[in-house]
Amino acid sequence: MTKLKDFQRDTVAYVMDRWFGAGPTRRFLIADETGMGKSVVAGGIIEELIERLRSDDRVRRIDIVYICSNHEIAGQNLARLSPPGQEAPAGTGRLTLLGLEPRPPHRKRAGDKPVNLVSFTPGTSFEAGWRTGTAEERALIYYLLRSHLLAKDAWDRWREKAALRILQCTSRSMESFEVECQSIRERLDETPFHPGVLRAFGKYSRERKLLNDFRQFMSAIGRRTELDRDEGQRARRLVADLRSALAKAGVEALEPDLVILDEFQRFRGLLDPDNGGEAAELAHHLFDYEHARVLLLSATPYKPFTYAEETDDDHQADLYAVLRFLNPDPRWNADVRRHLAEYRETLLAGEPTATARGAVRQLLLQVMCRTERPPLHQHMPLTEHVLPADNLDAAEIRSWAAMKQLGRELDAPVTLEYWKSAPYFLNFVEGYLLGQHLRTALRAGPSERVRDLLQVARLLEKKDFDSWNPINLGHGKLRRLAEQTVDRGWWKLLWIPPSMPYYRLAEPFAKVAGDGITKRLIFSSWKATPTAVSALLSYDAECRIRRDRPEPPPPRLDYRSVGGQPATMSTLALFWPHPGLAEACDPQEYARSAPDRLVTVKQIEKMCRARLRSTAPRELRATGRGDQQPWRSVLRWPGAWAAPDFSVRDAAVVMHDPQSEDSPVALYEHVQLAHATATIDSDLIRADVDDLVSIGMHAPGNIAWRAVGRLVDERDHITPRGQWFAAAVIADSLRILFNRAESMLLLDRMNLGGHYWQTVLKYCAAGGLQSVLDEYLHVLRSDSADQPLDDHGLWLLALKVEAALTLRPAPYTATNPHDLDEPIRIMSRFALRYGGKHAEDSNRAEDVQGAFNSPFWPFVVTTTSAGQEGIDFHRYCSAVVHWNVPPNPVDFEQREGRVHRFGGHAVRRNVAHHHRAEALRSPERDVWKAAYDAARETSELGDLMPYWLYPGPAAVERHVLPLPLSRDQDRYDRLKRDLALYRLTFGQPRQEDMLALLSRTGVSDLDTEPIDLRPLSADRE
Repeated sequence: MTKLKDFQRDTVAYVMDRWFGAGPTRRFLIADETGMGKSVVAGGIIEELIERLRSDDRVRRIDIVYICSNHEIAGQNLARLSPPGQEAPAGTGRLTLLGLEPRPPHRKRAGDKPVNLVSFTPGTSFEAGWRTGTAEERALIYYLLRSHLLAKDAWDRWREKAALRILQCTSRSMESFEVECQSIRERLDETPFHPGVLRAFGKYSRERKLLNDFRQFMSAIGRRTELDRDEGQRARRLVADLRSALAKAGVEALEPDLVILDEFQRFRGLLDPDNGGEAAELAHHLFDYEHARVLLLSATPYKPFTYAEETDDDHQADLYAVLRFLNPDPRWNADVRRHLAEYRETLLAGEPTATARGAVRQLLLQVMCRTERPPLHQHMPLTEHVLPADNLDAAEIRSWAAMKQLGRELDAPVTLEYWKSAPYFLNFVEGYLLGQHLRTALRAGPSERVRDLLQVARLLEKKDFDSWNPINLGHGKLRRLAEQTVDRGWWKLLWIPPSMPYYRLAEPFAKVAGDGITKRLIFSSWKATPTAVSALLSYDAECRIRRDRPEPPPPRLDYRSVGGQPATMSTLALFWPHPGLAEACDPQEYARSAPDRLVTVKQIEKMCRARLRSTAPRELRATGRGDQQPWRSVLRWPGAWAAPDFSVRDAAVVMHDPQSEDSPVALYEHVQLAHATATIDSDLIRADVDDLVSIGMHAPGNIAWRAVGRLVDERDHITPRGQWFAAAVIADSLRILFNRAESMLLLDRMNLGGHYWQTVLKYCAAGGLQSVLDEYLHVLRSDSADQPLDDHGLWLLALKVEAALTLRPAPYTATNPHDLDEPIRIMSRFALRYGGKHAEDSNRAEDVQGAFNSPFWPFVVTTTSAGQEGIDFHRYCSAVVHWNVPPNPVDFEQREGRVHRFGGHAVRRNVAHHHRAEALRSPERDVWKAAYDAARETSELGDLMPYWLYPGPAAVERHVLPLPLSRDQDRYDRLKRDLALYRLTFGQPRQEDMLALLSRTGVSDLDTEPIDLRPLSADRE
């Protein structure tokens, strides 16, 4: 548990005591404030539980079941939950497939007991949801029926076809479904299906008469090749019932020792077997299994605060439902209610609340705990930026009036919120009733009135996008956002400047770094906002890059051969990790020689130049002017070939991107020549020392080699081959970045001079790419700092960098009311949307999240409630933009909790600001570890500081964009007031009335404490 911080270790110890100490419980809730690392704590609990169960003779196998609401949360958290040395499951599974033998990577021996970590989502395993399931599930059902449960029936080819037709459901064709069935059959020929699950599936199917129904249905179909509509519905119902029986049987494959419900407020119905239906009944088979412990994780397990108008939510009812699940004892629940009522009375009477609070605390700590960070303003800046969107123009007002009348004309009411939600709303109206009715009217031939209104309404013009013409952003809020981002020169940056530079940055990075750049996370309650904002802001950024040059240039960093001879060896020299030259030209090493000041890159290059001249081998004369092909002197410098145990083919395979159009043959020829140059004696050549310094210090290949090497410590098992492979993957991803059309056009606009490969080097130098990549890899490693790295783990980490750098542009589509058959397509990279179901999305939500949590594009992400709970966005973002004010203070906290988390961007910048010199003086290879260690020595808050809070010039930023003459400002003021007091209304009915009474009596959050649910530890008991 070394990766856990002090308060997290307290929580682990407390939970284990509540499970196995005096007066134990089997169900427990960790309700730590958002961003405090609940999943990391759960990982620590798993470690402790495994250690305990190793000596428990009742346990044959340790089963850990993790249930969360979606694949994105699972992908983010499974690595944190996996026991040390065990590779995390690739994703969520399905109860229906548990009879298939778990894959070996998901198992590890704890003593002589295997550990099995499995993950599910309610939608795919418990709830009816997509009733027919996946083709794999249906193919498995076919196999079990055909080979086991109905094996004694008289099967002929026609009955097989009828069975396949029943189970085909959503598969594209009968042929594709038969391929799936063949795949299942081959898999089960190698590893038999779990016999216990098979018996249970047969039992449940017979009890519900599903086998007889299936036989009768096959007979009814006979030799027909199609199902009619009624038969199709019957097939879907029968398949759903068979899936349900198989899921219930799958539970019997598990003997859960621990069930974790993460962000369970999204599927709270599973907690209530009386009203949750079959899904809750199925889940309770897991919860109630013999000695299973249940761990609930959620910062908002119940709605912590509700206004009177929120009819769908009730704080008090939510709270009591959760408490009944945790402890069903009626007397205990009655005591909780009584003491909460006493707390309310004393608080409203202005009397001391310590006794009442203590009584509630004593009861609740039996089944739950909650750790909160201290108020942000006390230990770290929180800056508020209220920027009224008062830069409207008359056309926008006229557009709103036209939209309103258009809604009446089309019988699709339009509210003011529509107009406030997105620029050019009529272009982004898909999914709204107005969009549906407008499309119908346009297809049928619009009336003259509709045509007139469309002429007044503000619409995008397709010809502008086809020609890369600048456009009016069309919305006051979007203009404010552009002022904070694109207008400040962010479009000139391919990455966020480093928090701890090794030398003074140059333009275009220096000014924005001085301004304190941090990415922007935008939240909106309206579903039109993410697409509109992301598409138009991206277009604005790229339009500036492509100004006067709409046609993309041909790639300049491809590997090409001419007449069988490599023709782009300069490209290879840039992206080839050269261990010898990289170590001789390390800018961090030279920065360590002057830790108290920020020197210029010229000064560092001068020191490096002197070193190369003094250490150049005899066969390589380092001079002022040298070979016309600098790549020769680079590859002749000692140490170009990292390890003798990998071949030319190995290197070429690692460096080749299968998604690119590069010829693998040409790349192989380049690597072959590189090997010959590096390893075979040749004639004396003259080296240009300036080229050696520039490539050695700023080339992406050497930057990647050094950055990867800084991660390695004495616990790790990394070979030179493994380090080179990881560095090569990262370097080639940077080649892809610089080979994009927008990157080439951007660097051309910088007028840095020289050939393109030289321009790339100058840009890397200007932006401090070495310190950028050092910081980024430290951030990635911090997620698994407790796990020693081997070559495979390092490779996986490099793949995360590759995924961020090679994220594809998102093809957003805007409706074109002028011609529905010619939609407006906008390719977006600078800003992206997160979440939602969109057929056009080329990137998965977790890929967007991963890229946003990197220093590279996108610099802006826009989301709705999809990104509001359980998702990390804090690595390079400490600024939240509230496109609209949320309806509840809890939603407000949840939004800002996405960026106020462990090791967030603002914290990291402040730690670097105060401890850069100490970090550079330290012998620690990872300067970031050294900086945090130095900051921790002065902490007054344990591990909360410096990992969650640290004072300094960087702040968590709150941006609000109220429209003039609207209620936006009033709503925001009310929300801020309620935010300060709502914790005092814990467990109370009519919280809004109670807040009003507290405000009238002058009570503030400074006058009284809320109920403290921190876990008991030795120093607080």
